[in-house]
Amino acid sequence: MPLKRFLTACLMIVSCGAAVANCGTLVASLPPVEDLRVQPKPVPSDDVLTSRIAGEKHDNAVEAWGEAGWAQVARLCRFYREMGMKGLNCPAYGIPEIPHAK
Repeated sequence: MPLKRFLTACLMIVSCGAAVANCGTLVASLPPVEDLRVQPKPVPSDDVLTSRIAGEKHDNAVEAWGEAGWAQVARLCRFYREMGMKGLNCPAYGIPEIPHAK
């Protein structure tokens, strides 16, 4: 019985040591899963050809879609730069960074 207690105590000490050793390791946080999904381009409605307002709404939707896509690229670029990838020129995009999921 004393041997079993000794082995259990040794195992606990080693596992605590491993946990403490990993506390100081910096790891880049994972990008949000939304950044890994391709968003579909907005499809124009039938009244885009006849209505100026519908055309402007579609133009705004396409513009927002493009801005969101470039923001995704910027966030993914920063993630890979944090992971140590060399040669990246990440865009300094004006949209605030989305907090990454951990």
